[in-house]
Amino acid sequence: MNDEPPSTRKPYALPSAAVVGVVVGAWGVTGEVRVQPHSDNPRRFAPGGRLLVGGRPQRITRCRWNKGYALIKLDGVHTREEAVGLKGVSLEAPVEDVPALSQDTYYHFQILDMEVWTSDGEYLGVVEDILSTGSNDVYVTRREGKEVLIPALGDVVLEVDTEGGRMTVDLPEGLV
Repeated sequence: MNDEPPSTRKPYALPSAAVVGVVVGAWGVTGEVRVQPHSDNPRRFAPGGRLLVGGRPQRITRCRWNKGYALIKLDGVHTREEAVGLKGVSLEAPVEDVPALSQDTYYHFQILDMEVWTSDGEYLGVVEDILSTGSNDVYVTRREGKEVLIPALGDVVLEVDTEGGRMTVDLPEGLV
């Protein structure tokens, strides 16, 4: 079976920035924000670093950690009210500032929206979500209301083409 992806689908493109954290609230009265990190790079929030905050470049002037959250002071955010206004805002780093990973390891932003095809040429849809299970990620694809969960394992995911936005998989019996 050789299905074709919908022609209305926008072409795959790597984003220009990667989400490295999300503001979950204000901290204190001087404009610090409490950030849920989405990066395991301990230097990501170091003072002097730059992030895109709601698409605008901001410099980090201070960072400390509390119970797994980064408490960050951004240049230009001076009051609690300004910090509260950032709740829910994504903090992003330009993709060129994101360190390269080892071979056959990918960031979520590289996998999301990628077309998924079987080794037999069947189109399964696009990766709409990624579930982190603790042992391995699971890619969630949907096509015409049908959902397929694909374990991110070397014997299942045969090829990932981040330039072309295409993943080739060999699904175990019973997954389709």
